[in-house]
Amino acid sequence: MEQLLAPLVGDASPVTVIGLCKNAGKTTALRRLMSELGDECLGLTSVGRDGESTDLVTGTEKPDLYIKKGDLFATARGMLTLCDATLEVAGLTDVMTPLGPVAVLRALSDGYVQLAGPSAAGQLPPLTETFLSLGAQRVLIDGAAGRKSLAGAGVEGVALLCTGASLDRDMDMVVAETAHTCWLFARKRPENPALCAALDGAEGRFALFTPEGEPLELPLDESGGPKWAKLPRRPLVLWAAGGITDPLLKTLARRGAPTVLAAADATHVLAGRAALDLFLRNGGELTVRRELTIAAVAANPWSAYGWHFEAEKFVNALRQALDLPVVNVKEAQA
Repeated sequence: MEQLLAPLVGDASPVTVIGLCKNAGKTTALRRLMSELGDECLGLTSVGRDGESTDLVTGTEKPDLYIKKGDLFATARGMLTLCDATLEVAGLTDVMTPLGPVAVLRALSDGYVQLAGPSAAGQLPPLTETFLSLGAQRVLIDGAAGRKSLAGAGVEGVALLCTGASLDRDMDMVVAETAHTCWLFARKRPENPALCAALDGAEGRFALFTPEGEPLELPLDESGGPKWAKLPRRPLVLWAAGGITDPLLKTLARRGAPTVLAAADATHVLAGRAALDLFLRNGGELTVRRELTIAAVAANPWSAYGWHFEAEKFVNALRQALDLPVVNVKEAQA
């Protein structure tokens, strides 16, 4: 088989496959990568539900998941009757889902499986360690669908970003949204070591620092929330632990002094492109405490909702807009 995705992810583990929308081609990309890594013992899980033939939300057809003998996967107890591979329980977790507790299973034969794993990002690193302790050479995670869901994707290692016609009928909008997400994932930690140390130790929803990393008192209102109008009229670094939303960026854009906004990582920036552009035009800067890496973009020119883009035109538009490898996920089907 021609190696399309495996060389792009290199030796990274885990590899998280994330999508900008449902039906962007995540499972198709995952299946291709699994095929290319056929000689490795894989550990698989999902932050949603994957492997079913029909999407339970949209009613659209979905590709199934076929694993080989020896592979490991984590899924909820309620999914076991829907798997046709011969399985043994390799480990138990303390993760609970609406479909029951999540167990780690080993395939004793090739076969189809369905995944329903942890939904919280903090539950994925321990599960990754469990996979590795049981002999997995590579961990693959079927991640979130929808950019505003990425904060729960648990992205570690590297990511494959899936985008496609299911996001919108307007190809230019799809390309722009994809470029925006890739720009977010390219954000870096501050260059100043003292500021990096200050951000690593920051606690609470918000914290305020000088550009040199010295802590400042954050003015608070009667309810204990930040009093944005009382921020000093000087360059500041604001740590924000949760999601970065449009109102926060618009408020900071109006304060009249340069602000470096530090997020936990790129997945926590939930604001739209317009609000972020306003913040940046007014002297704002975005930095992160944890850097993330997109190894490649998988493009799906076909929409599950009845329309499609001209494949070559779509891929070329993405390649012109991005400084990343772009693969046509439909052509890459195993």
